[in-house]
This record gives sequence, structure tokens and C-alpha cells, in this order.
Amino acid sequence: MPENRTGSDTTIQGALKSSAECLQRAGIDQPELAAGILVASTLNCPRLDLYLRLNEKLAAPQLEAIREGIRRLGKHEPIQHVLGRTDFMGHVFKCDSRALVPRPETEELVEFIIGHKPLWRIESPSIIDIGTGAGCVIVSLALHDKKGKYWAIDISAGAIALAEENARANGVAGIIKFLAADFSGREIPSGMDAVVSNPPYVRTADLRRLEKNVRLWEPRLALDGGKDGLQVIHPLVKRAYEILNPGRFLFLEIGFDQWPAVQQLLAKTGFRQSFLRRDRAGRQRLVMAVK
Repeated sequence: MPENRTGSDTTIQGALKSSAECLQRAGIDQPELAAGILVASTLNCPRLDLYLRLNEKLAAPQLEAIREGIRRLGKHEPIQHVLGRTDFMGHVFKCDSRALVPRPETEELVEFIIGHKPLWRIESPSIIDIGTGAGCVIVSLALHDKKGKYWAIDISAGAIALAEENARANGVAGIIKFLAADFSGREIPSGMDAVVSNPPYVRTADLRRLEKNVRLWEPRLALDGGKDGLQVIHPLVKRAYEILNPGRFLFLEIGFDQWPAVQQLLAKTGFRQSFLRRDRAGRQRLVMAVK
């Protein structure tokens, strides 16, 4: 928002207009939508309600909060970071630079896991989330079935701290064990009924092509899959095979063009079956394999 505002800029309508103009000049996609989300969050109301309150005057602290949010958005900081939260599977999760912003494709991964009935027929299934990030996957699974036994690991201590915060906020911290560790370590439990993961799978050369709000603000450690995008997936698949019970399940989110290589890797590792589920955009992104 401009520093020198006219009286009309102190209304909701004025704030929406000036904020969208600032974001448009900064090259932000869908500036009107972003401005609306920010203003609605500042006022703690549904976005569509703003259009019933356009002439309402904003207080100075509200205007300052909107201005600060626009400044951050104009630097291509993800709106989820600016708001400090995001919605995932119908639940609210704290969101900041310690972990990736959860994507809709990862919600589809959770839906895929929840929809796999053989897993949930197991009494108190043991499930480990490798590379848990903000904890959205494992927390959502724990909320689905609180009788399960859950582990969440990540090499980033900051991500594990964020995941624990999200588990506490959603009331399942007591049934998830968190560990800041590499998945190759001895401290990783065996005898699992499911290993789930959304690992780094972006090719190193492709990182520079990512949108600025990803490339500049999200942790490279959670994105960079090495030269072929499979640098983490290779040892992860082998480790999953080691810690899974026979007949149990590995669930992965992968890059849209990685299925042939991943399918071959699964077979070579010893998984007796592997299945692909396309995401809603028709891309080959979701994988399930049986030991």
C-alpha cells in the first residue's frame, strides 16, 4: 500500500484496491486474490464478506498490518508464510520457512493412504513419515486413526520442531514420536506397516526454474533431489524395504516424469507390487508399493 494514503484508502475497498495495485507492480500472480486473502486474514473474516463491508473504515493497526503483509508478498514471500498458517486436509497448520509449504498434491497423497483399506484393517498400524517437514502428512494420518503408532523423522531439526508444534496444535502430539535424523540411522524403527514420504525430487538444474516464492523462500534441502531428481528416492526406497513388515506398504509422492525409473527401482529392490495413481491434473505423481 502507498505510504501517503487518501481517506478512501482507509476503507476496506481502498485497501483492497491499493494492495492489489502494489502486488501487480511487483509481478505477483493473481494480485486481487492475494490482496483479498491478506485483508480478510487481517480482519479475521471470510474473504467474500469483505465485499459486504467495502465502505468500512480500517483502524491504524489493521492498515499497518496490511501494509507489512503487502511488503512481504511483494518480495515473493509465500502467502502462507505471511499469514503464518495454511489449511491442509481440513486442518490448520503453522507454516514458515523451516519446511515446504504443503501442496494440494500432498493432500492427494494423504487421501491415497487413507483410502487404502488394507492398511487400516491392521490393528494399531505402525506408520513412519520420512522427511516429515511441517508434519502435515503424519498429523493428518494420526487424526484419521488415533489408535495407530506414528513416527515422524526429518534431517532438519527446524522442520521437526515445526512438525511438533503442528501436532500439539491439532491434539495428536502424544501419539507421534518425532526424531531429527537421517533415515539411514539405527535409531529408525523397524517393523513398520507403512512408510510414507514426500521426498525431495526436483532435479538440481531445475531449481532455478521454480517460481520465486518457492526458489527464494523454501528450504532447498526439501526440494533438491540431485542431478536426476532421484538422489534421495534411491536410498529411501531401499531403507523402506528394510524397515517394512512383509506384505506392507510404501507410499511416495514423486516427480511427474519419474514413474518409470521409480517403478524399476521398486522392482529391483524387491517390492513385489507397485501401483501408480495419477493426481487430479492427470500427472503420474502418487505411488504405492507392497513388500
